[in-house]
Amino acid sequence: MTRFRIMLWIAFAGVLALGLGAGGMSLASGMVDQAIAFTWPSAGAALAIALLIPAARRE
Repeated sequence: MTRFRIMLWIAFAGVLALGLGAGGMSLASGMVDQAIAFTWPSAGAALAIALLIPAARRE
């Protein structure tokens, strides 16, 4: 796995974890609208990063 792919996977996981964490904290304190507002954009950004990850070449 190339270094570029590893960096993109780490960015993907980080963005998704931050968004889900912020959404979970908001949901735990009873703010459902704010939880949705934090979670969906981070999931979309993580999906955009995931689409940038190049496919592995067969050897």
